[in-house]
Amino acid sequence: STVNRAACFGITPRTIVGNPIKLATQEHTMTTANANLFDEFRSSSLNPSLLQSLLHRLLSHPKIHNGFVDVLKLPSVQDAISKITDESKRAALIKTVELFAFGTINEYYELQERGEVWTLNEAQLEKLRMLSVVSIAGRRIGAFHSSLPEDVEMIDDASKLTKSKTKKNSKKKKKKSKEESLLSVSYSQLASELHIPGDGGTFDDSKHVRQLEDLLIQCVYSNLLSGKLDQASKSLRVEPHVALTHEASSSSGGGATGGGGTNAATRGANKKDPSSHGVYGSVFSRDLNTTSESSTKEEVSRMIGTLQQFLKRSNALVETLETSSKLVASDRIEDEFRWKEVRRALDETPSRLQAA
Repeated sequence: STVNRAACFGITPRTIVGNPIKLATQEHTMTTANANLFDEFRSSSLNPSLLQSLLHRLLSHPKIHNGFVDVLKLPSVQDAISKITDESKRAALIKTVELFAFGTINEYYELQERGEVWTLNEAQLEKLRMLSVVSIAGRRIGAFHSSLPEDVEMIDDASKLTKSKTKKNSKKKKKKSKEESLLSVSYSQLASELHIPGDGGTFDDSKHVRQLEDLLIQCVYSNLLSGKLDQASKSLRVEPHVALTHEASSSSGGGATGGGGTNAATRGANKKDPSSHGVYGSVFSRDLNTTSESSTKEEVSRMIGTLQQFLKRSNALVETLETSSKLVASDRIEDEFRWKEVRRALDETPSRLQAA
């Protein structure tokens, strides 16, 4: 809508227009449908034909953005997959679901040319594009956090404040420019990675920019990432310090992880659980790729690297705070000594005046 587009450009806050009772009823209907869909995957009577039908519904669902691998691991689903006699069809089913778990639209077109995945409908393609945007944003956030210094600078002397401000002002423009380059993704690059236009043609601002912006706005309002669209530079800027809000209800039939999206296989997530915001909080968490030993090692290495970086910066902050605390304590002792000297001088003043 026009309101949503304006809000993403930072023009006006988002407003919701409509009957609140009707909206609540629609939300309840949606969550009830979610629960029914998940229950059908757990059915003991699940067969290959029904499984494929359910998966098409799952991949088209506008509220479910992760947990696809967990669905594949359900015993009933595993049993139904084993009943597919054609190995190529079985592999295509698994590969298609894995695309939505941790793949991209680019990979889809590559696999689709070789006939190794299902042919997706428009709703599924749109959803996969949105998940691809999440992956792109996640890489930008990762690069941004990796570029941050491990040490934490604090001012421990008031006399250094003016000098520090001068230095900060001189570095501010450079720092901002670096952040912009790390956190901004141009429309042309996004269009290339998202296959816009879908017919394989060349991206044309005058023809395709609205389609791209609508997709990005949908990502923001689906709570998949925190970001703003910059029409002046024709780019998406990911906001690393703005946490996703958690809107999913525990009654939705799927525990939300990483914002307002719904997990396809787990239930009862705590709305206030910090882990539901993903690694950095501003980008939705997709499924981990543990399909092979190499991909598992890569995922584990990435998480270990993130935790190590966080630990180093936390230790640096603690050390800086401890140093500042000692300096403050030392200054306080000196102040107390000076005040004692002042008090003694004041106490001696009357006797000195009389002697004079």
